[in-house]
Amino acid sequence: MKRSRFSAGWVGLGLSLALFFICSSLSLAAPTKVYFSPEGGAEKALEELLDGARQKICVAAYYFTNRTLSAAVIRAHKRGLKIRVIIDGNDESDYSKGYYLRKRGVDVRYARGLPKKMKKSRKAKHRQKKYGIMHHKFVVVDDKIVATGSFNWTASAERWNRENLLVINSTSLARRYTKEFDKIWKTTFKK
Repeated sequence: MKRSRFSAGWVGLGLSLALFFICSSLSLAAPTKVYFSPEGGAEKALEELLDGARQKICVAAYYFTNRTLSAAVIRAHKRGLKIRVIIDGNDESDYSKGYYLRKRGVDVRYARGLPKKMKKSRKAKHRQKKYGIMHHKFVVVDDKIVATGSFNWTASAERWNRENLLVINSTSLARRYTKEFDKIWKTTFKK
């Protein structure tokens, strides 16, 4: 059976257009951005992400002592965004911004890791924590952007530590992180 050059041409043109539109839509998506510390711009990237939020912010941060980032969360709260923050609940630092954020109306909760089996120790200095830690370091913004990595929300992270931060524009990834966030949120407690 012979194919006409005319129909083969249309098929080729159709495939070319489909490929063009697929590639065009991929290039419109914001690329993944990476930052490294110290002084690699991670803190500034997070601040800009928080300041650019339009609907909601979900933060899971092992330690949260960074003044710049807590100020950005407060600004977002004043703009009327829905904000939820989870911080590790084992040993809150004296520098923690949990209290600061709570006093300004931000919904801050605390979480721990799983319970540990305790071993009896004769020496007090060898006491173990009763729980694992909530060691996540991520934020989901507007159900479409995820920022994650080893970067702690602390002053040390930007100035002295070697850390990394990925900012990823992906609604499917944001859904997965939000699902994890919601799972932890159900186990949180208030201070």
